[in-house]
Amino acid sequence: MAIWEHNGTAGALRLAVRPSRPAVLLGFWLLPVTVALCLGQPLRAQVSEQALPLPGPPAADATRSGPEIARLKEAFQQMNVENPVVARVNGQEIRWAEVVASADDLPAQYREQIESVFPALLDRLVDLRLLADAARAEGLESDPGVQKRVAAFEDRVLSSTLVERHLAQSVTTAALRERYDALVAARRADREIRARHILLGSEAAAEAAIARLDKGEVFISLASELSEGPSAARGGDLGYFLPSRMAPAFAEAALALEPGDYTRRPVETEFGWHVILLVDRRADGIPSFLDMQDQLREEATKDAVDRLLLSLRHQAALEMFPEDAGGAPEDVR
Repeated sequence: MAIWEHNGTAGALRLAVRPSRPAVLLGFWLLPVTVALCLGQPLRAQVSEQALPLPGPPAADATRSGPEIARLKEAFQQMNVENPVVARVNGQEIRWAEVVASADDLPAQYREQIESVFPALLDRLVDLRLLADAARAEGLESDPGVQKRVAAFEDRVLSSTLVERHLAQSVTTAALRERYDALVAARRADREIRARHILLGSEAAAEAAIARLDKGEVFISLASELSEGPSAARGGDLGYFLPSRMAPAFAEAALALEPGDYTRRPVETEFGWHVILLVDRRADGIPSFLDMQDQLREEATKDAVDRLLLSLRHQAALEMFPEDAGGAPEDVR
């Protein structure tokens, strides 16, 4: 039964054009791509060696109305659920999902218009099955060269599947968010801030200054009157500075404040006792999580793969000849 007549969807799926001459040509162009993938050959080299240009994206059919296109897409969605048999080749079934999945290696414009290229994709799979059956009939599956290439392809499939599962477990949205929060905290911990302070010689004097601030006195005036540091002439203004360049206790107390707030307890450093007012923070310029999500995913993916490979190398009985060849991935723990 033809695909466009299956399961009561004839009215909509009949709109899917049967393979025209361009579609058949597309099918033949795609065939060596599939063969290259199945035999483990580099796709880029396979295409360039045969001098096959990439065809243009599927053209939109201007003769179809909006409702017709909507019905067609609805029919294809139904087929995605039902996953019917769309062809049999020497008794072997080819199902809908297999044809759709075969477009995964095509450019995005084909995947986005799968309903337009479906007939060519089906032709490609049918031809591939026919060629494979013919090869088996000639006993090529027992050929040492074929077995070597199949084994190499199997290694690639197994390794990529393992990596995909590992990444699905480790590179989650929660993990990316945690990575982003750590990045934000690191940047904000050392972005420039502006502060004023009142430097005094004793804790009691600092507590008395805080009590006056609590009653509403102006910090600048109080710093000019009481502070024993050189900034007293500027109302205690220290200007903008990096917290990492200040005494740790001073930096920690200043970073805990919001602009306009002052410390409610005196802060002790080697210079004396401080009352600190946070005036301003420089803009950190950190993009939003959504803006950084792709970069974070790329970095997290690399780290996850490096850790996996490092773990496997540590567990393996591995010998390299010469001994300095193929250094192990950097330890990113």
